[in-house]
Amino acid sequence: MKHRPTETTLRQCCLAALLACATASSMAAAPQAVITPSAAMPGFGDRLDPATDSQFVEQEFSISGLARKYRGTGTLGADGKWAASVVSSANPYNTLMIVRRPTSAAQFNGIVIVEWLNVSTGYPLDVDWSMAHEAILREGYAYIGVNVQKVGVTGVQKLKQFGDRYAAMSIPDDDISYDILSQTAQAVRDQAAVLLGGLQPQKILATGHSQSAMRLLTYANAIQPLDQVFDGLLIHGRLATGAKLASSDNLPATAAIRSDTKAPVFLLQTEMDSALGSGTSKQIDTDKIRQWEVAGGSHADQYLLDNIAEVSGRDVGWVPPACISPYNAMPFYATEIAAIHHLKNWVTTGVAPPTAPRLQRDWLGSIKKDAHGNALGGLRLPEIEVPIAKYGHANFTTGSLAFLDLFACVAGGNTNAFDASKLKTLYPTHADYVAKYTLAATASLLKGHIRPVEYAKGIERAKAAKVPQ
Repeated sequence: MKHRPTETTLRQCCLAALLACATASSMAAAPQAVITPSAAMPGFGDRLDPATDSQFVEQEFSISGLARKYRGTGTLGADGKWAASVVSSANPYNTLMIVRRPTSAAQFNGIVIVEWLNVSTGYPLDVDWSMAHEAILREGYAYIGVNVQKVGVTGVQKLKQFGDRYAAMSIPDDDISYDILSQTAQAVRDQAAVLLGGLQPQKILATGHSQSAMRLLTYANAIQPLDQVFDGLLIHGRLATGAKLASSDNLPATAAIRSDTKAPVFLLQTEMDSALGSGTSKQIDTDKIRQWEVAGGSHADQYLLDNIAEVSGRDVGWVPPACISPYNAMPFYATEIAAIHHLKNWVTTGVAPPTAPRLQRDWLGSIKKDAHGNALGGLRLPEIEVPIAKYGHANFTTGSLAFLDLFACVAGGNTNAFDASKLKTLYPTHADYVAKYTLAATASLLKGHIRPVEYAKGIERAKAAKVPQ
């Protein structure tokens, strides 16, 4: 349910924010920010439909303040045990965040997910919301997507339909992105009356995908040990190393999550991510670190791109193009939903997530393939155990060389369906296919790699599939 605050409400909320800033403990891990509700909705990235999402509130805020810049100190080594020091602490910023939360405390599970919005397209897009929104809505998480990078601000300022809504916003450079993230988490703790409508957060999780994952890796290794404002981190689709704190930093070609992390870190990788960053597979699981590598998955896929298109099509005028091959149809989103569930339990009960095998590699480091051309090893969803297609990560546009079109096709992977004769050989009858799929899905459920709702949806997809043709 969307609320359009009155001027009186806005003044009261701003006053509450300022009072929270003034009374917060002097031991706060990050500087206090000013949180200001936007005067009206919808803004960029508006998602929820009052008719179907009436148990949730969606509202845009601005977050502003003075942010710190860091630089790495000493050697930033492959072990991820990075040190950082503040080089300046009075860098003004003003940026946007969007909050989606349950309407009542009875519906709230106590967990706030803060997503480092992805700006690879030039706009701040909510990738992890796109992948996990079904579970966020049904299981009562609160979600905050925050833009912490310069290009995200300049992107929304170009959109004429929003007039001067974002004109006052500014991020001078991405060096302050790490502190904006910390200040966001600190605001969740200290200004919940404003941000969450009085809901009381118990634990705060950080998430980020792709470019955001690179930066979140750096955050986990260098800033989280200093600020300690997050209870857990989900790093989704990282490449081999992190991002620099400052331009003068020298980073290793491959970097692990530091083994002495106090906050649990969940690393979630598709097959494409693992293929492009083979060194990431050397990450060791510990009592505070878990990594899953999902066989058959691509950096983006049909499910993600369909959900991103809800925003990009309406606000930016761009939808994913047709590519040479259909986009990757592996339901990777189901593993992200499971990962968030396990991370929630990890930070609340101390119970670590289940492990998963790593993808198998040959002596050159390439991922091994089975007779169908699908990956061997890794976390194996029923779609890869009982295949009806080859799931890959090589695709291209049908002609357009526009950046967003190229990005979608290359990152979106491919699905090459088996022909009718092969399907008939593998699955003589439809009942045979459904039985085999159900057995594989049950194994994934029992291992904790998918959740019951996604298990049931998978069974329904198998029953509806025209296999054999």
